[in-house]
Amino acid sequence: MALEANRQRSGVSNTMRSRIVRIGAKHIAQDELNQKLIDAGFAPLKEKEITFFYGGK
Repeated sequence: MALEANRQRSGVSNTMRSRIVRIGAKHIAQDELNQKLIDAGFAPLKEKEITFFYGGK
């Protein structure tokens, strides 16, 4: 059990960031969401995310 508890989780951070971007884009302005991601230690919005989520607005 100790070995499993110490195992590094590789995709958790990316999955969490993706969920934040997908849900946040529906409710938060682009600049504000980008700043919140940076403040939380995640990578800023990527160009393709901006185009996909904010391109039609």
